[in-house]
Amino acid sequence: MRTMQRIMFALVMFAALIVASPVFASDIRTDVQYYVNVERAKAGLQPLVLDEMIGHCADVRAKEAQMSFAHQRPDGRDVKSVLENGTCGWFGENLAVSGVKDAQRIVRAWMGSPTHRANILGRHYVRMGVECKYNKEDGHYYWALLFAGE
Repeated sequence: MRTMQRIMFALVMFAALIVASPVFASDIRTDVQYYVNVERAKAGLQPLVLDEMIGHCADVRAKEAQMSFAHQRPDGRDVKSVLENGTCGWFGENLAVSGVKDAQRIVRAWMGSPTHRANILGRHYVRMGVECKYNKEDGHYYWALLFAGE
């Protein structure tokens, strides 16, 4: 009986460790990355990697989109200026506003737009950053997906 209890305890602990591991963890960024890379794989393209610096820039742009929903910064500067001192040869931006926080749905919407689709399937891009911010005042989610390539 004690042996069976020990085995059951070990199995429960093992299952808890597996479920809690980062492999099974998911957030909106990795969900968007997954659906973007599914679309890229269908087109025979290399997957994009999440980049921390590009992710920070996406965070800035998602906040800015709440003030001025445009592919231009609220202060009038070019959107690429969000990179501050960072540089890249290729840069793209997808913005969106939605009523729900759903990665698959937002990527599907972007794929339905020729210009957003072109960014997702851009062969020059290797890195991405994405952020989704909720605006309590208007009840919408503001999305920014940024792309960078060398």
